[in-house]
Amino acid sequence: MAAKRLTKAQIVAELAEKTGLTKREVAAVFDGLRDLIKRELGRRGPGEFVIPDIIKLKLKKTPAAKNKKFRNPGTGEVIFKDVPAGRKLRATPLKKLKDLVL
Repeated sequence: MAAKRLTKAQIVAELAEKTGLTKREVAAVFDGLRDLIKRELGRRGPGEFVIPDIIKLKLKKTPAAKNKKFRNPGTGEVIFKDVPAGRKLRATPLKKLKDLVL
């Protein structure tokens, strides 16, 4: 049976223990990282954020589509709908993370 994932409190506690920082300082680092990601991936940011040696986050803009075809798999009915433009978030693991985990 696989182990359960760590909670935020457990992550903060382990990082505090390994780095010698207090739990409050580690939590402040996470808050700062979250604010930085929000700024970089926000409407006015460049749309890309890299956490070195771990992951690359990138926003992709999807264009609007008029009369896009959809099919209901249960009934086989085909319908056409307009789809508004949107944004998608893509997370790509970097090579050092892949080497570490895989």
